[in-house]
Amino acid sequence: MTDDELDEEMLRDLQRRTAELPREIAPPESAWQRIADQIASEPRIEKPHRVFWQRPTFLAAAALLLVAASSITTAFIVRERLSDDLTRSAVLRTPSSSSPATLAEFTARENDYIATVNALSAVIEGGQVELAPGTVEKLRESIRIIDAAIIEARRALAADPSNKALMELLSTSYGQKVDLLRRTAAMGES
Repeated sequence: MTDDELDEEMLRDLQRRTAELPREIAPPESAWQRIADQIASEPRIEKPHRVFWQRPTFLAAAALLLVAASSITTAFIVRERLSDDLTRSAVLRTPSSSSPATLAEFTARENDYIATVNALSAVIEGGQVELAPGTVEKLRESIRIIDAAIIEARRALAADPSNKALMELLSTSYGQKVDLLRRTAAMGES
């Protein structure tokens, strides 16, 4: 016999004897008592009690409150700066009061008027200026009247592009609209 055959036979014998062993062996009764006594003699470690502000639900609520408060604060600051920037830019872009000499000069000035009107209107309609409903209605009526005058003057200027009196009339109408919107924006700031 070779060593390989001996090893193989020993392995089969070991497997046969292992298969004959019982699946479970219960510990002796005295062992269970010793285990129970050991558990009872060990000091218990209690969980530390958390104060209410350390609880996860409270911390989550505090985090949400902090996020909401910082968002609201940021919104107010941005809104105030935007209002100031729009009002300042509207003031800076106000066209000069001198009469335009040519249609090209008037067209450039008209673009400045329109930009100023848009900026002031954004401040007023953006909710940054609070006005009484009656004041708002009077403001709208005044703007409708000025807009009607602007439309009529533009039609006349289109028919006679070299008429300096029409350019001046149109400039005056735009100036009145800018002035009205600027005063309205200032009323809301005070």
